[in-house]
Amino acid sequence: MNAIAKACFASALAGFALFAVPARPAEAANFSGTWSVSGTMTTTTSIAHVSPVCTLRQSGDALSGTCRGPNGVGAAAGELNGARVLFQWHVTATNSIGLSGIATFHGALGSDGVIRGTWTFTGFRATGTFTAIRA
Repeated sequence: MNAIAKACFASALAGFALFAVPARPAEAANFSGTWSVSGTMTTTTSIAHVSPVCTLRQSGDALSGTCRGPNGVGAAAGELNGARVLFQWHVTATNSIGLSGIATFHGALGSDGVIRGTWTFTGFRATGTFTAIRA
């Protein structure tokens, strides 16, 4: 390659580098919406189930909203870290078989759009698993 061709080639490469689009960071997971949660926990004396429908609003890295289950209702609040979520449902029992307390959910949003993780409930000395799908 002669000197003129080399200079043109180098100039073309430099021009390309100036217009290259920088890599974009991965988009943050979107947790806003209505989620159908289903979880089970086995304690030493019983099996506990959780099955609320939660309507969540995301603002930055914060979540807020409400959850309503067959035996309880209440506010929900939490925080996000990328695809990971931690939120608490402050449950008020709505009938004689419901329990009041705080259900805490730790999970991650998978590429299939399902949140999977673990949950606990105040007063229980066990950890269960849960999934949540958009309702």
